[in-house]
Amino acid sequence: MEATTGLVIKGLRERYGYTQEKLAGFLDIKREMISFYENNEREVPLEILERLSDLFGVELAVFFSETVEEAMAEVVFAFRKDSVNESDMEKLSDFGKIVKNYLKINRLHNGI
Repeated sequence: MEATTGLVIKGLRERYGYTQEKLAGFLDIKREMISFYENNEREVPLEILERLSDLFGVELAVFFSETVEEAMAEVVFAFRKDSVNESDMEKLSDFGKIVKNYLKINRLHNGI
């Protein structure tokens, strides 16, 4: 399926088992904005994409993948938990940053 930034956000959100409400709480925005982003009714600010990139442990480029399947293939880890709160999401976001940095270092080390 041809990807849009909104479809990639929706795919990642669903893969992690987050509701729009939970994701909106983490991003400190209204739930409706998540819906607007996922339906490509509003452009997603870079700051939001950066926070989502950390939370999902993916590079920013993933949000601009050609297909949703290509974007989902970039997911290195995915924690699904029903009772994740905003504090947990902040910790997962911190962990996502660590994963992204590790992958960058590994690519540099291997000359990729």
